[in-house]
Amino acid sequence: MGFNSFIKFMLPKDSKFLSLLRSQTDDVVEGAGLLVEFVGAPDHEARKEVYMKIKQVETHCDQITDEIFNELNRTFITPFDREDIHTLASQLDDVLDMINASAKRTMLYKPKEMGESMSVMANHIKEMAGSLQIAVCELDKLNNKKRATIRIQCRRLHELENSADDVYERFIISLFGHEKNAIEMLKQVEIIQLLESTTDRAYRVVDVLKTIMVKYA
Repeated sequence: MGFNSFIKFMLPKDSKFLSLLRSQTDDVVEGAGLLVEFVGAPDHEARKEVYMKIKQVETHCDQITDEIFNELNRTFITPFDREDIHTLASQLDDVLDMINASAKRTMLYKPKEMGESMSVMANHIKEMAGSLQIAVCELDKLNNKKRATIRIQCRRLHELENSADDVYERFIISLFGHEKNAIEMLKQVEIIQLLESTTDRAYRVVDVLKTIMVKYA
């Protein structure tokens, strides 16, 4: 038995870390679903109600992230490199932080409308959250079948991130072409930028997923 095979044999087949990471993705999926609801809300008061739910989910995810970091300090054997666990947990938390930031900025700015492009962007974020959840849930056993599933989700995340860039660019072109109110224009630009940045954060998780696959292939 080679050294790498021996190490993988000795590592626990399941771990509190994998369970906590899965819980993080549950929160990201819930937050992304609420973001779709938030963007589609009919008015400011309805959005405020949904925003409070997003904030609760974001706070819960922060608690899970802190628990992961605390466990890393206490645990000798981890299912994969502790640095990769730390990075993955941080990046998943960042996605939900950006979802919350997008909703919060919208609450502060009170734009006159949430256009179709913002709805499309929110749905992209929701779909990316689902892909992240599938990929993270497959980290428990990095055999050939599991790696194939993770690779598929990584490709899907790439496609969605590219599509989100296109949505953002078309929105900016359209906005500058028809919006005459400069203040409203600034509001809309900053909100769509935060949504687009959320897709960037979600795609950033791909790098650490690929790193884990390479190390434990």
